[in-house]
Amino acid sequence: MKKTFLKNKKNIQFLIIGLGLIGGSVAKRLSKNGFEVLAIDKNKSHLKYAKKSKIIVGSSEKTDSAKKLFVIIALPPKILFSNFDKYLDFFHKAEFITDCTSVKGSLLNKIVKNKLESKFILSHPIAGSEKSGFLNSNEDLFKDKISIISKHKGLAISTLQKCKEFWFELGSKTHNLDPKLHDKIFSLTSHLPHVVAFSLISLFSKRKTSEYKKFIGGGLKDFTRIAESDPAMWENIFSLNKINLLKDISEIEKEINKIKTFILQDNGDKLEKHLKKIKKTKESFNR
Repeated sequence: MKKTFLKNKKNIQFLIIGLGLIGGSVAKRLSKNGFEVLAIDKNKSHLKYAKKSKIIVGSSEKTDSAKKLFVIIALPPKILFSNFDKYLDFFHKAEFITDCTSVKGSLLNKIVKNKLESKFILSHPIAGSEKSGFLNSNEDLFKDKISIISKHKGLAISTLQKCKEFWFELGSKTHNLDPKLHDKIFSLTSHLPHVVAFSLISLFSKRKTSEYKKFIGGGLKDFTRIAESDPAMWENIFSLNKINLLKDISEIEKEINKIKTFILQDNGDKLEKHLKKIKKTKESFNR
């Protein structure tokens, strides 16, 4: 990609708000690529380590008004909303702002309310992990991954280009997706799977765990890996995308009940036919 806005590295400062898995990974890659990186995080030891390791040059006190400020927000959505006003000075000074959350509708309302539509673009890297926190961050986390960009009314074309260049700089390809459609799609592809994984482990915990643990195979481990994800973050996501998520939970209940009915009826032919159809759908994902 031809660089328009990120070609002059000495004239840009990146301010990362939230130095966890995503924010830390962004900081590490940008720093390695030669950009000046600042960060804000409640964990002072992580900030100290990041500065000592030359991942960042300092915190918000190091912002230079002579340089262009690019703000990257990597906070859980509810924490972002409750602290939004706290960061307004940085948002208004910034030339470019983007987030990394997996729920967009509520954030877009905040952006519009504060008249930041032209320079605040919604984005979401599809590059998470069940391991959270700065200590699990990785400079190659976004390499060969997809990052969703959600355009909205009032967005400047230059902001869209900056966002594409930003994710490209981190090694990621971009894909445009309407904010409402984004929340609907990720309810099914990401949020619901977490609900199912958490629920399965909850069921497991109600059994005599010691009798089952030694018989856990790769299937259960792979299927429930995401149940190790950060509970606070997923509470945020479930709550903020509840309209889409509750609908999908109802739909999967119907799907489970369909299989349950075939089992109750001892209808092996219909059950096998149903499972074959599902298998064929899953195999189509790999093409």
